[in-house]
Amino acid sequence: MKKTHLFGLLLSVVLMALSLLLIIGVDTNWGKTEVTKLNLASGDGDQISAFMYRPKAATADNPAPVIIYAHGGADMLEQGSSYAVELARRGYVVVTFDYTGSHNSDVPTGTAETAVSEGGSAPMGLETVFNAVKLFNFIDKDRIITMGHSMGASYTAGFAVQHQDEIFLQINIGMNMWGNPAVTRRDYNFINILGDSDESTLARTNNNVASVFENEQLVRLFFNDWETEKEKLPKIEIGKTYTITGSDGKEYIRAGYMPNSCHAYYLVNNEAIRTVVYSVTSVAGLGLDKGVSSYGDINKIKLVWAWKDFGYILQLAAVVVAMITMASWLLDTSFFKSLKLEKTRKIGIDRKEKPLYYWIFFVVLFIIPVLLFRKGILSSRTFLGIDISNIWLLGGNNNSYISWQWLTSIAMILVFLAYHFLWGKKHGGNLNTYGFRTSNDGSFCGSYILKSLLYGLFAVGCGYLVFAFISAYTKQGMHIATFMMSTLNVNRTFCVFMYVIFQIPYFLSSSLALKSVGVGETEDDLKGTLKSIGIGTVLTVLGLLLLWIFFVICVNVFNTVTTSTYFSADRVYIYTIAILPLFIGMTIANALNMVVSKKTNSIWPGFFTALLWGAWMICSCCPMAKYLY
Repeated sequence: MKKTHLFGLLLSVVLMALSLLLIIGVDTNWGKTEVTKLNLASGDGDQISAFMYRPKAATADNPAPVIIYAHGGADMLEQGSSYAVELARRGYVVVTFDYTGSHNSDVPTGTAETAVSEGGSAPMGLETVFNAVKLFNFIDKDRIITMGHSMGASYTAGFAVQHQDEIFLQINIGMNMWGNPAVTRRDYNFINILGDSDESTLARTNNNVASVFENEQLVRLFFNDWETEKEKLPKIEIGKTYTITGSDGKEYIRAGYMPNSCHAYYLVNNEAIRTVVYSVTSVAGLGLDKGVSSYGDINKIKLVWAWKDFGYILQLAAVVVAMITMASWLLDTSFFKSLKLEKTRKIGIDRKEKPLYYWIFFVVLFIIPVLLFRKGILSSRTFLGIDISNIWLLGGNNNSYISWQWLTSIAMILVFLAYHFLWGKKHGGNLNTYGFRTSNDGSFCGSYILKSLLYGLFAVGCGYLVFAFISAYTKQGMHIATFMMSTLNVNRTFCVFMYVIFQIPYFLSSSLALKSVGVGETEDDLKGTLKSIGIGTVLTVLGLLLLWIFFVICVNVFNTVTTSTYFSADRVYIYTIAILPLFIGMTIANALNMVVSKKTNSIWPGFFTALLWGAWMICSCCPMAKYLY
């Protein structure tokens, strides 16, 4: 084993150790909180995956308030981690869960968790979690708090209406849904939190988030007034705490806050976390930070959640280092060294000889991903006039990114064909020189393809084992902003197979198109590899990252999704804010592809490595529509 391989192995181990230290340390409040993975069964026998943070001080003799947290759409229970660790270290039992059909919770087989209740929404796993929580002898049954983000807030708001005799407090985060308006009895405390740059609400309110607090139903809920004419109702003052008398004669709190944050808190910031912490502790009367007597004091709230996110980043880094190290080491083994073929002559456009061709192709390749982004993501139901809605096994945003890949693939092929007939064919361009070689003599060797697939399985599998090792001890997946990953649930096996197939056009066409600017034709050393990775990243995803940055600036600095319909219509703002995980995932895929391709001088080993990484990334955490066709 070479020194570089030993260094990579050591680095991956160090990153694993540090990630475990930070994730487990912050989760457990350095030994003061117990974290438990819960596998519950719904009334239909379907699994509901949950995670519990229990302060050790919470006992049968000293019961603690409990918070049931529901994540947003196309997300996972780890999304609530930042809230959970902060509230658990302040004395609260927190249970987060994957709602029905999401991440590790089963696709529903019956109506136990999907039937719409009188509260106005389906419980989506809440009934199962709620019934389990009530059995715990260490929770204060008089202070059961429901809280949800986005779609999860819609579910928990309806659930609170349905179970208001048992719910102490309901908190909506990033969602202006308050349950069935026909139900006028609301005997529970209620807080509504909307970020001032909430892109979802900006799109639905013509860039005026504050107008949500003028909604008639919310105003009536705030003042417990269901009879006064709409025009005569008082106005809600954001940041002010109201006290109303319920139908049972008891007093309840109402409050609305607008922290400086976007909708999903995907770009989670301290003000958003502090607002949630204050909302809970100020009403429940437990764990309020020293010196905090009003919402204006929230900057005095001390936070640690970011250290866990840093642990997640180290976990991802450990996985990437492990994959690159394994990919490099395998090619030195007796079994896989035959994948390394002799170099062919360069056939990319010579920048010195034909600079105009080069820059035309460079600019076109840079523009294509952005130019086709909106059209591509909106083609997930009808692609080029063909109804493809029934082919998807996944739910959520991932199908939109596959349809974007397909549309981009068509454009990439056209670029490659233009390059081939304008330049490549005249300079010796053919399947072998374009990287499709499977042998040194140019003959086709089927075993080379199979060995390349096996190589990719070993390389990505190494990263998977590192991730699985860390997850076995942390008991969870990974959630960095909008980037999510986890080990693969066994019932997603067929899903992984299909989404490998779905991504083949993109990885093949992009590899071919990049030949037009000579990506991969640099020297086989660290400098040459980094150059190829850099150019490949610039051309495949940098334009999308710039679109994401532009959108984030519009939302967070100017509090607008722009007056254009580009972002606001058809929920494109949701797909745009989620460009970040696409950028991270594709950058890693590109790096793996370049590292391997430069060592093997063939497209196949790098292609399979990138493809399998992409399938893992896409299939691990998203909602499921069905397991089989």
